[in-house]
Formats: sequence, structure tokens, C-alpha cells
Amino acid sequence: MKKYLDKKLFTLLLGYVAMYHIVFISKGVLLKLYDVKPFTDVSWREITLDTIIGNSIIVPPIIVLILIATKIMINKGYRWRYIISVHFLFSLLFGLYIYVIGYTYINITRGVSFELFSRPGVIRIISDSNLHFLGYVGFVSIIYSYYYINRNAKTEIQKALLSEQLTNIKMEALKSQLNPHFLFNTLNSISALIKEDQKKAQDMIVNLGDLLREVLMLKDSNLIPVHKEIQVLSKYIDIMKTRFSDHLAINTVIENNVHDILIPTMLIQPIIENSLKHGYSYNSTDLKISIQIYSEHKWLIILIKNNGKPLEKTKINQGLGIKNIKERLYTLYGNNFEFIFDTNSNQKGVSTIIKIPTFNALEG
Repeated sequence: MKKYLDKKLFTLLLGYVAMYHIVFISKGVLLKLYDVKPFTDVSWREITLDTIIGNSIIVPPIIVLILIATKIMINKGYRWRYIISVHFLFSLLFGLYIYVIGYTYINITRGVSFELFSRPGVIRIISDSNLHFLGYVGFVSIIYSYYYINRNAKTEIQKALLSEQLTNIKMEALKSQLNPHFLFNTLNSISALIKEDQKKAQDMIVNLGDLLREVLMLKDSNLIPVHKEIQVLSKYIDIMKTRFSDHLAINTVIENNVHDILIPTMLIQPIIENSLKHGYSYNSTDLKISIQIYSEHKWLIILIKNNGKPLEKTKINQGLGIKNIKERLYTLYGNNFEFIFDTNSNQKGVSTIIKIPTFNALEG
């Protein structure tokens, strides 16, 4: 029950009821003071104390029920026709509930002159039905407004956080590609190729320029289609394959139906970079990396394997790029994702498994 009952919202609804009864009691007091019928014949106790005590008994349980029912329907994602039908039925039961509890209270405190569902009782139910309906609509309106405002606020915070994280990861990517070590090795490879293979040297220059331009020209979007992610990644891979020559093989297999699925921008490149950084060793001079992207039910699976040096457990999660990825995944999907390093010190290689929903996180 606790997960469906928001204490802050419950308090807000009780405040709404309190304000309603302040107005209701004030009206009764003023009309009695001015000898307006039927308040002239109503006692001060009925106007004030009975109203406060009666509604203290009646209102809280029904608020709890409305809160739980509404939250369940929101969580389940029911269609609006179903939700309206349920709330309309509940509004009728709400009126009946108020009448029965009110009748019971009055009968206990001072007795009544008619049976529960006698003609006067039914007439009273009918005459008060519009007020009870409006009261119920007031409760529901506050509940949905509260959840709508909260959801919008959380979405704006989420978007701001993602925008900051996207800027950070783009800057980190630029730093990674623009650092002297990377440029020195790339330019050195180009220099060596100019005499040996001018076509390869030219291709490498083009790929380097394209890579830097792609990173700079990425739109400020947190999610891009798989095919766009691979397009940017391919520039980086081409440079690395040229640099490492026959000592690096990267194979990419993408399932046909996943090309347009949205994934976080620059999700895969830091993992490939991590594989190159840690995969080579004295015993692992030839590195093979495979990238597989496929769907499984409502999930997108990204599997990246290498046959290089096993990653030490103490170094897992230490890299800034990997940490950044996990933070972005959590911001986008909450706990609804998996990020797994599978490494075995007795065997070669590291596997990275990312499992995310196939829907747009910000809209879903």
C-alpha cells in the first residue's frame, strides 16, 4: 500500500477538505446569524461540531481509496475511457458511502426519524448527488494535477541532467581524440603511410577529419538511431584498424530490425576505446573485437567482446568513460537497464553486455 500512497498528496487532499469545510461552516454560521431558513432551525452543534467530526470519520478512508485506485491506473497505463468509467462509478459509490456513514453517525449521536433507504433517504441521496460528484471530481483533479506537475518537473530535471551529461561526454570524446598521444600516433601512422601507401594515408586523413567533424556536429540529442551511432563509430574504428594494421580485427553484426532504435549518443565508442587500451599485452598482440547489436523481446542487446588481456577487477568501473555511460543509462532508464562486464582472469578476453529498453526513455 505504501508505494501507492503518497503522504504529501494525502496531506494536500486533507488540506483541500479542510478549506472546503471552513467555507461550509462559515456559510452555515452566517446564514444562521441572519435567520435564513433552514439554518434557523439547525443547532450550532450540527453546523460546526457534527460537520467536523462527521467528515473526520468519512473523508480520510475515501481519500486513501481514491489515491490507491488512481495510482494503480496510472502505473498500469489504462486508457482514458476506462479511467473515466472507473472514476464515474466511484463517484456514485462515494455519494452512497457519505450518506451511509453520515446516517450511521447521526443515528448514533441523536437518532433519526427515517429508515436508511426509505423514501426521504433516497431523496436525500439524489438531491446531494451533484455535490458529491463535484467533490469527488475535485479530489481526482488535484491527484492528476499533482502527478502531472511532478512528472513534468522530473522530466525537466532529467533533460537538464542528460544535457549536461551529453556535453560532458562530447567534451571527453573530443579530449580523447584530440589528446597529443592520439594525434601523434595517428599522424605518425599517416606519415609512414605516405611513402608506403598513399591511398591508405589519404583515407586515414579523411577518416580523422570526419571523426572530429562528426563529434563536433552531433546534435544536442541524448538519443540517436543505432545506424547513426555506428556511422560515427566506424570513423574511429577505421582509424584504429589502419594504425594497428594486421594486429586488430573488428567485426560488427547488426540485426536488420534494430537500425532505427534509439540509443544514448556515443554509447559504444568508450567501450571500444577501453578494449584497445586494456586488451593489448605482451601475451595478447593480436586483438579481435566483435560488436553485436540485436533485439530480444522489448530489449536491445549490445554485446561487445574482445580476446585480449582480461580486465583486472580493481580496474572495472574506474574509467571515466564507463562511469559516464552508467550515469547516463541510469538517468535515462532508472534501474530498467543492465550493464555487465564479464571477465575471467583464467581466460582471455572481456565481454561487455548492455541491455536497454527499445522505447524512447524520455517519452516512455
